[in-house]
This record gives sequence, structure tokens and C-alpha cells, in this order.
Amino acid sequence: MSVTAAQLRAVIKYHLKNFNDEGVTISDDTTLSDVLDPDDGFGAANSQAIFKAAIRWTLWNADHDDPTWPNNWPSETVAELADALLATAG
Repeated sequence: MSVTAAQLRAVIKYHLKNFNDEGVTISDDTTLSDVLDPDDGFGAANSQAIFKAAIRWTLWNADHDDPTWPNNWPSETVAELADALLATAG
């Protein structure tokens, strides 16, 4: 089973909604850093790290390889991140 770009975008938006205490409208054009913060939470358990782990697990569970995450992934949009991850997830 492989994940399509549309499916991964939906999963990304679902998880962003769980961290959205800023009241940001979530869409394919949402910039991840508008919702996720490296300084919230406790130590390494912040919204960026937990979000990344959930997306990695989603791809792994769908029989994809662990993708290479762009260095600047928080500054990307939902659509940009989904496309970048699928390009390297095999």
C-alpha cells in the first residue's frame, strides 16, 4: 500500500489541526511553522518533533522508506512538504 500526495496532504493537515492552538486555517497552503513550534512542549517532545514522528510513522506504515526531510521543512507549506517527502520515500 502506498500513500498518494493527496492522502499525505490529508494526513499532514489532520495532524496540524491537533497542534493548532494558534487558530490558523489549515489548508494545502498553510506554512507548517505557523502551527508547529520547536519551543513548545518539554525538551525534545515539542510539536515539530511529534508531528515529524507521526508523519514518518504514517509513511513507514504504508510501506514507504523513511524519507529525507528538507532542512527547512517547517517553512514549507503542506503541499510542498508532502511532495518533497514522497519524492524521497520510495
